[in-house]
Amino acid sequence: MYYLFATALLLLLPLRGAAQLVEPAWLNPERQTVLMQQAIELYTCIANVNDWKTLPTDLRLSPGDTNVAVPKLQHNLLLTKDLQLDHLDSTSVYDSLLVVATINFQKRHGIKATGIVGPQTIAAINVLPSQRLKLLQVNLQRWQSACADIEFPAIFINIPAFNLYLADSSKVLLQMRTIVGKKSSPTYQNKTELLSIVVNPNWNLPKSISVNEIVPILRRNPNYLYKRNMRVYLDGRQINPWRVNWHKVNASNFNYQIVQLPGKQNELGELKFLYNSKANQYMHDTPRKELFKYEQRDFSHGCIRLEKPYELALYLLQQRSDQTEEKAKALLARWDRNLYLRIRKPMPLHIIYQTAWVDQNGKVQFRNDVYGYESANL
Repeated sequence: MYYLFATALLLLLPLRGAAQLVEPAWLNPERQTVLMQQAIELYTCIANVNDWKTLPTDLRLSPGDTNVAVPKLQHNLLLTKDLQLDHLDSTSVYDSLLVVATINFQKRHGIKATGIVGPQTIAAINVLPSQRLKLLQVNLQRWQSACADIEFPAIFINIPAFNLYLADSSKVLLQMRTIVGKKSSPTYQNKTELLSIVVNPNWNLPKSISVNEIVPILRRNPNYLYKRNMRVYLDGRQINPWRVNWHKVNASNFNYQIVQLPGKQNELGELKFLYNSKANQYMHDTPRKELFKYEQRDFSHGCIRLEKPYELALYLLQQRSDQTEEKAKALLARWDRNLYLRIRKPMPLHIIYQTAWVDQNGKVQFRNDVYGYESANL
């Protein structure tokens, strides 16, 4: 009886105003603040009920399966509103309604939405509501700090969500997937401006990549540089890689500059976007489009790879540099090497770190703490 009463009470507690949301709420600072406060109310109630069920870590469920742990899954999905009130009757069958509810849960936690219950889904479900509540509280504070005094239109990149949004004050104009830095080479939070676009960019390899990744290859095969359309320079002059004893080159005596020329192999793709960054980070295209299919995309050395760089460049040239669509397309089609195009009206750019927020449908979203910044809060 207490379970039914508590569950019914929680299900009657909505995220107020969610039905009126048309655009991604988290891009509007004031509205997102209100919605996150409502999410905090919901998870406070769930935590206070203190009846969260832990699932066995070795549990595996596919549609139609029967398992004694299914009622526990059902119970939790009802509390989080992933499962609707019309599924109150307890069942041990992982039926179609529970599969849909699991898919809802997976989408909200950045897990591939298959409806199959496996290790990632179980790990997310087994995070206690009290821990989720702390994350919401911390993320609300971070949101209010990071997004104060926003000037629209603006670009937002949420690192743990691996997404970019370009928005004006009322709607999202462009949305795309991103790839961010690995934990060992993180993408840094930044409140800055996009300043220029580089068409057909060179890639000047950072010393760390040159020493740690390229030099070991050159010790075996100096011809690797030519295969990758790279060149090596010393004091500004191109040199023959076969004339260097790479076995004696290390971090302490590396005085070279390795450059990858524009082309299909270039790691920056066809476009690069520059902004002020103390860490020399920037956004760019990539030839490795297949990486965007992954849900968690922390693969880079710190720079941000874009799924739709051409669309972003077109917007910036037309809306921030007063170019016609025809002129903008012509500029992006030029084959000049390392062609710099200044953005006449620099574009506000906010690179933020939100592991919890409320989305355009009023759903509470959680993502992995990819850099471990929030471990102290759990």
